[in-house]
Amino acid sequence: MIKSTKFDNGLTLVSGYYPSFRSVAAGFWVGAGSAFETDVENGISHFTEHVMYKGTANFTAAQIAEKFEDYGANFNAFTSKEATCFYFKCIDEKINDCFSLLSHILYESLFDNEELDKERKVIAEEINMVEDEPEEICYDLLAAKRYAGTNLSKTILGPVENVLRFRGDDVRSYVSRMYTPDNTVIAIVGNIRFEDAIRLVEKYVLPLCGNGKNSKVYPENVVGGGFAKCEKDFEQVNIGIGFPSISFDSELFAVQNIVSFCLGTGMSSRLFQSLRERQGLVYNVYTSCSSYMNNGNFGIYLNTSGGNVDNAIISVADEVKKLVSDGLTGNEIERAKIQLKSSALFSIESILSVMSTCGKYALYTGKAYDVDKNIEDVEKVTIKDVSDFCRSGVFDKPVSMAYVGKKQFIDKKDLYTDFNARLSGN
Repeated sequence: MIKSTKFDNGLTLVSGYYPSFRSVAAGFWVGAGSAFETDVENGISHFTEHVMYKGTANFTAAQIAEKFEDYGANFNAFTSKEATCFYFKCIDEKINDCFSLLSHILYESLFDNEELDKERKVIAEEINMVEDEPEEICYDLLAAKRYAGTNLSKTILGPVENVLRFRGDDVRSYVSRMYTPDNTVIAIVGNIRFEDAIRLVEKYVLPLCGNGKNSKVYPENVVGGGFAKCEKDFEQVNIGIGFPSISFDSELFAVQNIVSFCLGTGMSSRLFQSLRERQGLVYNVYTSCSSYMNNGNFGIYLNTSGGNVDNAIISVADEVKKLVSDGLTGNEIERAKIQLKSSALFSIESILSVMSTCGKYALYTGKAYDVDKNIEDVEKVTIKDVSDFCRSGVFDKPVSMAYVGKKQFIDKKDLYTDFNARLSGN
């Protein structure tokens, strides 16, 4: 069972006691990401994540890595559009050492300009690497259209020119503004009792984190729409299609998951069976739903050869039309339910997975995650619920689309208009 508490300064702790494990995973979840950056700042959340491990008054970057490895721990960090997470996983007997070290890093990092200069080169290479990944380009282009007019349209990595400009003072100012206790959730999961997790926070975090307040504003709800393209000499074509959908913690979350599973998750899904197995139009096709505080996207992604682009787009539109008009069968829904239930139960066999789910859920909602309620919500979904969701307008709202591939495959074509026309039956 996951328990939570909020300290007087606004800091939140969520913790789950799993005595059958001999490991513990802990993560510091901060409500900082590209969704809260200005154009001038774009990329600083990700930049901060990278340079956070680059030295304190007590330890150099090399010593930090050595100490985590001395403790037998795995440690890392990642940044998304609305959150940044720093985490580790260790054996239970080393939790005090690792938690003390990560707390020290989060609140005592120096952000020395010499160390920043080294790391900015690494991040610039990461940005260049993404430019060689058509699927990543597709995601970014789709987000730019789907969330147009809000900061969710910004890339997480930011432009190279920003990364090359950030200095230690920029990072310190950003941390002071965003890494406040009321904008932070600590998730600790594994072979550790809730009372011991509280003591860790009281001993190693509260003396360092202060009482600052955050004033961020989440991006407002938008419907987006439109077409974006990157004409580049890739062998394959990547296409992303996005529909405005539900926000994080919506009461329709379980319904959407079932619809997404049946339409495009796994080898039995409608899109996979139609586009790959029966027609041989694509190498891969799948759905992926992303949700933020006030926004959500129901995404369809496909990878194909240039000669199959037109037929693949038409086939996707036909499957979405069929979904809206006919819904799902009882057998499909039952298959989705057992798969989603299995996924939820399998996830609790991974301490890192539980920590991640609990930390993110608490950051967005302020509540403790309940896997049993999640399963109950899935099991309660009916054929009517699915039909109502599919006909609720999700697939009638402005479509966003992104194309990544050679110019010759879309030259003198209008994929966006063709898709919308097919979807509407014109």
